Formats: sequence, structure tokens, C-alpha cells
Amino acid sequence: ITLTADSDTFPTFQHEGMEFLYMLEGEVIYRHGDQLFQMQPGDSLFFDADAPHGPEQLMKLPSRYLSIISYPQQNSKS
Repeated sequence: ITLTADSDTFPTFQHEGMEFLYMLEGEVIYRHGDQLFQMQPGDSLFFDADAPHGPEQLMKLPSRYLSIISYPQQNSKS
């Protein structure tokens, strides 16, 4: 994910699964539930994506981070 001065303001997200973020460039204040995390290059977060989350403040642009989401597996019956 790349955030620049031209990026829209992101609402908080909420979905099933677990999410891993790895900060590559820039700086953001990232919200997870009622907690705020200052994210700089090399920082990471691993969290339950069911809580509201997303970039709260864009501190240093451009900001780039990896967002890897693992969704729950659905049991399929044959």
C-alpha cells in the first residue's frame, strides 16, 4: 500500500481474519481498536482484523507498507 499527499483519507477497516503490516517507507499513526501505533520503516503489527483499524494520521509521505491478510478458511462439504 502506498499513501501520498494525493491519497484519499482512509476510513477504518474491519473484516475477518488476521493481518500483518510491515512498514517500508514514511511514517503513519496506525489505529487498531482504541490503540494508536507510530509506524516507521522496519516496524510491524500483527493483529485481529475484526477490530476497527487503519491509518489514523499520515505523518511522513510517501508512506509504503505491506498488508498481508489471512482470512479464515471455509469448511467445504462435498
